[in-house]
Amino acid sequence: MTAWWQTLSRAQKRFGLMCALLALVLLALYGGGHARYGLFDVDEAIFTQATVEMRHSGAISMPTYNGEPRYHKPPLFYWVQGAFMGLLGEGSLYAARLPSVMGALGALLLLGWGVARLSGSRRWGLMATLALGLNLSFVVVGRAATADGLLNLTSVALALWVVHVMYPGNNVLERGDAKAVSAALVTARLKAVTARAAAQRHLWLVTGALAAVGFLAKGPVAWIPAALMVLAVLALRRDRGVIWRRLAPVKAGALCLLLLLPWVGLLVVQFGFGFFYDFFIQHNLHRYAGGLSNTQSDSVFYYLVVLLVGFFPWVFMLPKAVAMTLKGGTRRLRQGLRGDDPARALPYLALIWAVGYVVFFSFSQTKLAHYIVPAYPALAILVGMVLAQVPAVRLGTLVTLLGGMLGLLMGLLMLALNPLLLGLRSDTLSGVLGWLQAVLGFDWPPRDPMASAVLALPVELNVAPFLVGGLLLLVVVPAWGLVARGAARGARAGALLLATSWAACLLLIAGGVVPTIWRYTQAPLAEVAQAMRAAPATTAMIHLGVHKPSVRYLSGRPFTKLENPLQLPGTLTATETWVLTEEDKVAPIVTELGLRGRAQVLGQRCHGGYCLLLVAQPGLPGEAEQAAPETE
Repeated sequence: MTAWWQTLSRAQKRFGLMCALLALVLLALYGGGHARYGLFDVDEAIFTQATVEMRHSGAISMPTYNGEPRYHKPPLFYWVQGAFMGLLGEGSLYAARLPSVMGALGALLLLGWGVARLSGSRRWGLMATLALGLNLSFVVVGRAATADGLLNLTSVALALWVVHVMYPGNNVLERGDAKAVSAALVTARLKAVTARAAAQRHLWLVTGALAAVGFLAKGPVAWIPAALMVLAVLALRRDRGVIWRRLAPVKAGALCLLLLLPWVGLLVVQFGFGFFYDFFIQHNLHRYAGGLSNTQSDSVFYYLVVLLVGFFPWVFMLPKAVAMTLKGGTRRLRQGLRGDDPARALPYLALIWAVGYVVFFSFSQTKLAHYIVPAYPALAILVGMVLAQVPAVRLGTLVTLLGGMLGLLMGLLMLALNPLLLGLRSDTLSGVLGWLQAVLGFDWPPRDPMASAVLALPVELNVAPFLVGGLLLLVVVPAWGLVARGAARGARAGALLLATSWAACLLLIAGGVVPTIWRYTQAPLAEVAQAMRAAPATTAMIHLGVHKPSVRYLSGRPFTKLENPLQLPGTLTATETWVLTEEDKVAPIVTELGLRGRAQVLGQRCHGGYCLLLVAQPGLPGEAEQAAPETE
């Protein structure tokens, strides 16, 4: 090993050390600290509970949640998560999140290797990996127990493979080369070219297999990046027939359907045809065209805001990347997509992938921040192209200022986070908060009782937000200025400083800020779940007006879901029933039970805006009173 290392040049050693450092940072960022906080509602907990039920029922074609088939997503995530649970246990937080961790790390490795292979530039591949791995949105998805981590891996694999199929590289010997080499070498090269051409006739096998795995990850959405690039190439190139024959989409599609057939058959046998309507119509077409109640915005510009925070600081390099790619206009675009050279086509294909994906979901009636994360690999390719040319590029004064201002704003917010949370625990604001209340005219205490209860929790705060704020103000923003202005002496050092300091911020957010958020929003529910778990087996469980799968997962107790207090009296069938609800619904529940005269609340435990009520029928033995939760 030592002898091999000594044979490397100084530049090769430096590149190897950078790769090793980035690998260690990414392993720590995505794989570390999962036991510091539990599962978040709704998505993490519902995915994990569905996997637990799948393991217990043996219905591997489609899991259930609370006994009902969960048709929201295909089963690949549940299979992988179930395999990790078999190794680490059903209660392991690492088992719950390892599918996404492996998906994120796999996507990063595949993107770096693929870009380096397609472009011929190892530096470009390394910088693309850095930009993809070190941004907030990709970190959140890569650490969450949801299907999006595997979606990113499968969509990147299919997209890069399709690029390789459409742009196989130069496979023909130039005449000048043939004269310069021996006849034996020419013969060997021609044989290699012939073998490669024969192999290309069967590339559709890999395409179909990747498409099938992508569908199992999260459905047809995994095909969108590859489809956008294929449609653009077919529209802009004259040799469409050549591209069509290389892709062989009919054969690849038939193979994809054939590979999915065993799962479809088992699904129909175990659950019937409900999946096809619920998944395709309700959770794809209706979600896109009609919208669901959990949408975060109605604006078509929503994802531009998401990118500013979620892809910071690399988002401010995108204008330069787009300008470099589109220099020369449409004619340059057409020229870039011609021929077989993947290095020349890659920036244009990445731009088509990124813009097409973001625009497509900008017009969706349901918008969630993580919907555009599959576009981030394409954005990372573009940013990597810019970073690979530092210090030869300058980003411009306006972009430099905007990036610096956003970094300063984020730093100030992180510095103010702990004092703000401490100040909001009181019903009376004083000092700076009192002044802001007077100037901005907001209500305090807030009218929303849930928000008021959460902010009043005595959560122990840590130093992580302060450290993040300090790093942003003192290191990240100055390093950004060095990179953006392209100073020859300081740009490369600034790029390294920017990457390492921003990586430190992300590590602090994952290891310090996120656990604090969990304690504010989820810890009260975890306490409720533990109380429900200890209840007698005969106690019925009702969730009224809340949707908190973490309680189902931690308690292990099935429940009946109700929407309002009017439904409660007619649902009580057991000797005693525990009702999980929000604190502001307790009074209507007590009133409704009193009007019906069928049951009464014997005890309640309220914490963080949630209440656990013990409801019993009148005239029953006093044992119910002994099991009543303490009133807080």
